[in-house]
Amino acid sequence: MINTSKKAIKLSIALLLLTVIFVFISLSLGKVIISPFITLKSILGFDEGFNSILINQIRLPRVIVAFLVGASLSLSGAILQGIIKNPLASPDIIGIVDAGSVGTLIFLTLFTDPKNNSLKTSIFYSPVFAFVFCFLSLGLLYLLTKKGASTPMKLVLVGIGISSIFKGIRSILIINGPVVFIKEASTWITGTIYGVNWTQTILLACWFSIFFILSMIFIKELNLHTLDDLIVASLGSNTSKSRFVLLAIAAALTSGAVAIGGGISFVGLIAPHISRKLIGSKFENLIPVSVLTGGIITLLADMLSKWAFYPLDLPIGVFTASVGAPYFIYLLISSRHNVRGKI
Repeated sequence: MINTSKKAIKLSIALLLLTVIFVFISLSLGKVIISPFITLKSILGFDEGFNSILINQIRLPRVIVAFLVGASLSLSGAILQGIIKNPLASPDIIGIVDAGSVGTLIFLTLFTDPKNNSLKTSIFYSPVFAFVFCFLSLGLLYLLTKKGASTPMKLVLVGIGISSIFKGIRSILIINGPVVFIKEASTWITGTIYGVNWTQTILLACWFSIFFILSMIFIKELNLHTLDDLIVASLGSNTSKSRFVLLAIAAALTSGAVAIGGGISFVGLIAPHISRKLIGSKFENLIPVSVLTGGIITLLADMLSKWAFYPLDLPIGVFTASVGAPYFIYLLISSRHNVRGKI
């Protein structure tokens, strides 16, 4: 049974209300400004004119995907920080996002028809390719850091190295891939949800729902992994097996976000930290708060991407990186006293 605290429930409700507010603001604003009342009518199916088409076919998929991408990255970051016991662990810092983007680009390279710029197979296979490479990067990280004390600085350095490897592979794929998607791939790598459709939205919603439920099922194991491994083993838990499953869940969440939203950075680092400060580190409280916090961050980033340099529609990743990079530097500085001389 999941024992969520009253504080976590109240905070989750408040964040959910805030999410709904931002969703309506994002749906209402654009080149054509629509009142919240007409927006609500369009969503509920009481308006079937131009506004309904604009809201339901163009803006609503984008808003839902923005939230789900942020929720996926945030939950993945929370899981990684818990099981690796490292505040600097996040999907982008340790190379998982870059690995997922390589998997997605391989999928596009293999299955894009250069004659008509269309896929020769279903886009539903894209997250599978991303997942394989996300999990590959986690496997490399585990193999390279399992000997000796895995300090925050050591993990970051190894992760940056793995990230650089996959970035190099990614560049090769873009340069040698079909010409028709080189420009789109370059923008997508930065992190963008411009032009997403309902097929991609449904795919990401299903993918996220599956692994969100799995993460809730493994809450007990997540809480145990915040303890020392010897303590976990003494309690009768199979540390290696549960860690493997939890790493797979984190990789899967990241792969879905990357396959649809591209290389959006730092959400998986910032959102879990904010959530932990708000509600603590128990996962029964942390998971719902992290999901909502990550979703809100990408919703706000999406709104800024549309309005900060209007009429340009910039990638979301530009705004998440502008906030996340300074925060990452702050975390590095704050943890330097604990890792000095341990690399």
